[in-house]
Amino acid sequence: MIPTPATALPHRPPASSIEGAAPIERGEKVHAPIKIAAIVKVMVESGARAEDVLVGTGLDVNALGDPDTRTSFGQFLTAARNAVRLYGGSDGGLRVGQRLHASSYGMYGYALLCSETMRHAFDTGVRYHRLANPTMPIRWRCDGDMAKWFFPTIDELVLRDLSPELHRFLFDLQVTAHITITKDVMGAWCVPAKALIAGPAPPHASHMAQVFGCPLEFDQPGNELHYPADWLDRAPQLANAMTATQVSRSCARLLEEFKWQCGITRRVYEELTRTPGRFPDLDTIAATLCMTSRTLRRKLEAEGSSYVELLDGVRRALAIDYLRSSILKSDDIAAALGFSDAASFRRAFKRWTGKTPNEYRA
Repeated sequence: MIPTPATALPHRPPASSIEGAAPIERGEKVHAPIKIAAIVKVMVESGARAEDVLVGTGLDVNALGDPDTRTSFGQFLTAARNAVRLYGGSDGGLRVGQRLHASSYGMYGYALLCSETMRHAFDTGVRYHRLANPTMPIRWRCDGDMAKWFFPTIDELVLRDLSPELHRFLFDLQVTAHITITKDVMGAWCVPAKALIAGPAPPHASHMAQVFGCPLEFDQPGNELHYPADWLDRAPQLANAMTATQVSRSCARLLEEFKWQCGITRRVYEELTRTPGRFPDLDTIAATLCMTSRTLRRKLEAEGSSYVELLDGVRRALAIDYLRSSILKSDDIAAALGFSDAASFRRAFKRWTGKTPNEYRA
């Protein structure tokens, strides 16, 4: 008989790498309604009613001003669709993006503002992008004398149900917010050298050129913003190495919470903790989640996780609980956690905690 720990498992296993985080699922309510509020403000200024912009979101105007309100990407997408339908022009995304300053994003924005260099700010922007309720994935790299940012075309997005008009709105919002925040961080002087844009020039191309502050080249293979690479070592206006380190740690903790609250990682963790002591293998969990093992492995990798890592986390949490709250011997705990013998358990526990079970219990 497998013993039951005296206390519940922790909410999540120990922290792990935050690299390669995948976008939050549409239904996960984890973000403040910053972008939705900006959409509503712009649409109301154009003559629409706030209630019409919020149709289908389950939100009202009061909720947008409540600091405790949390929203999902699906709610944001619904508001964006409504805005595209209600707005009379094609430049709505530009106008919304101009409202999204670094100060709108709490700890994420503060981390950008305090970065040591422009390069550090760019890296921070990508690393913690999930904290900003991202509209679309972003990445950058240094290529010769240019630092290039890449934004997906409509064909590259995972969201396949976007109309061209909605994609244009989201693209304009994302890129304009990026430019706005970069100027917040570095100064008004910091505008792109040029922008490459997939597809033909939209009706609001002249407004786009004004907002972007750089030459635009349309009908390109992809969407890119180019900054001179020799700017990368310049310091932001509010650069502070010590504060940047502290805020970055806070962002990492927030991102780790997101990781364990959302997506396939959480679902696999729930399966592993459903019956403590009996741990389904990857194939079994994949079948339970109605996907192939290969697909499950790929989804976990996209979220910066793996089955082995999650299993280790669950075993570690259970082992610590057994050692703290029971008088079970190492042999019994090893059996309860599925180890072949006590020696294997002791080696694993030393790897997890830096201590042997006896040292931990002492």
